Amino acid sequence: MSLRDQLLGVLLLLTLAILGAIGWVSVQGTRTYLEQQLASHAQDTATALSVPLGQSLGKADTVLAEAQVASMFDRGYFKRIEVLGADRRSLVKRELPDRIEGVPLWFVTAFHIGTPAGEAFVGSGWRQLGKVVVISQPTYAYQHLWRTTVELLWWLAGITAAAAALVMAVLHFILKPLRDIERTAVAVQAKRFEQITSEPVAPELARVVHAMNDMSRRVGEMLDAETAKARALYQQAYEDELTGLVNRRGYELRLAELLHGEHHFGTGAVVTLELDDMRLLSREFGFASGEQLMRVMVQCARDTLGQAGASLLARTNDYSFSFVLIDVPRAGVSQLAADFHRSVLAQLADFVPAQRVAINVGVAFFLQDDQRSDVFARADLAVESARQSGRNGFHVLDDAQDENTSLGSFGWRTLIQSALVESRWRLLRQPVLTLGEQQLVLQAECMARLVDQQGELVPASHFMPMAARHRLMPDVDRAMVTLALQHVKASATPAEVVAINLSPQSVADGAFMDWLVLQMEALAGKGSRLAFELSEFGVLRNVQAAHRLREVVRLYGGKFGIDHFGVNPRAIELMRELLPDYVKLTGALMQEIEAVEAVSDMLQSFVKLAHSLDVMVIAQQVERAGQVAVLTRSQVDAGQGYFFGAPE
Repeated sequence: MSLRDQLLGVLLLLTLAILGAIGWVSVQGTRTYLEQQLASHAQDTATALSVPLGQSLGKADTVLAEAQVASMFDRGYFKRIEVLGADRRSLVKRELPDRIEGVPLWFVTAFHIGTPAGEAFVGSGWRQLGKVVVISQPTYAYQHLWRTTVELLWWLAGITAAAAALVMAVLHFILKPLRDIERTAVAVQAKRFEQITSEPVAPELARVVHAMNDMSRRVGEMLDAETAKARALYQQAYEDELTGLVNRRGYELRLAELLHGEHHFGTGAVVTLELDDMRLLSREFGFASGEQLMRVMVQCARDTLGQAGASLLARTNDYSFSFVLIDVPRAGVSQLAADFHRSVLAQLADFVPAQRVAINVGVAFFLQDDQRSDVFARADLAVESARQSGRNGFHVLDDAQDENTSLGSFGWRTLIQSALVESRWRLLRQPVLTLGEQQLVLQAECMARLVDQQGELVPASHFMPMAARHRLMPDVDRAMVTLALQHVKASATPAEVVAINLSPQSVADGAFMDWLVLQMEALAGKGSRLAFELSEFGVLRNVQAAHRLREVVRLYGGKFGIDHFGVNPRAIELMRELLPDYVKLTGALMQEIEAVEAVSDMLQSFVKLAHSLDVMVIAQQVERAGQVAVLTRSQVDAGQGYFFGAPE
């Protein structure tokens, strides 16, 4: 029960107790007053009746005495009138039974009204003839007491309701600082460091508010400092200082992630720009002229290629730049590259030092299953062909097939759809183990394999790009999630957590998310055995959909993670915004953490920041003991890769 409800309850109980006591005293006082009135009425009647009865009984006229008693009794205000002789024998008696109308029996029992008898002696001269006894009828007294009590209860109920409303209003005002403190505490728990702007009137609460604001500010500043440090180390390791583009190391890292990561695409393109004779320009006009030329060129790339959805803008060498576009039609890539080349030449047309430089642009295409070295070689050939075509040359290298394999687009679509209809899928699982002396299985990541008509397993890197191209990923993910749920329900290991990686297409599909909610509801409390992952690329593509997936998963007790994390410069801000349960570092980092000190420093800073946000860090593609040693020193929580176990 909340503090507000407790205070409200106590105050209302006190109010009810006070008003109840007042009501009880009032009712008892009214009852006593009515008893006194009945006694006085009976006594006055007995006194008034004794005189005429003395005259009639003095003459021994009992008939007249009865008439006198009847005349008084018939007025209806009396319960009993009796005349007793000197020998206490009843001479005249009139009596009515108890008849109380309009008053509940329980009320009559609870608030009994006494009817004292009024007595007066009857005499004639000096001779005492007897006495008259009168008892008043209590019916009207009970009715009056009942009406008075009901009216009093209505008044007390109204006063209680008004008091409750007043108390609630006062408590709402008094407890507002506490609500602000609670809201701020919840925000701090969610790693949002807000400030309480309202100043409480009570000095005790004001001191608590100041302490809460100070704590929130200090923790926020600490996390901001850690974020800035991690961001600075990332820039130092993977960004070019002059242009702000990705450097050579970052380019190789992100290209490797594109080629071998979870984001599946059909066709990619590399637009390469090389500047010839830049050393001659620097000797004649100075380094500042060369830097100005490159800034103009970079701005053109951002305006032309960046606005068109380029996945990667990089400075790969002193005077070489590479720009990667994904899933843009060939004709569109060629047009964008040509527009970019023309834009650069137009922007530098009046810049005299640029006349000393040749600006060559080459375009090469690649597929997801290509090797990184093949992509580099193809890009080099394209830009060299541009250079050979003349000064400021431009060339599009057309040497890659448009489809993933010899099946062709239609063949892949048919194969995937038939596998969906016939449920020809197999689920492999790879363990994720905690790092340290005692390695425990943290989860098992599920990996889908398509089974072709010959019963052979088709790797995801072959069929996933075609499924994405033909918008079949929601159906593929349904099949994968169904297999994973069947495994969870049938598993004899209740503590095993199964991690499922979903496609950006699926989480952006409303029908798929509605279906996923129904599946989670049907698990009957086993949602804590599931973890759903979305790649960093997928999150950046649709942050709102990622938020919805996280809320749905956590609603049923599951975990939410970001896969292939740490490639994009926005990764750190993304982690603070989404606050996933865990992140899985991209496997491309594993190739550098042993040899490149800057990458190792960046990893340690990133892990420290993640732990301060209660985010677990898992390394992917761990293959060597040396990598495990570096990860352990960096306090990475867990690892996944062939070093710990192959998918099976």
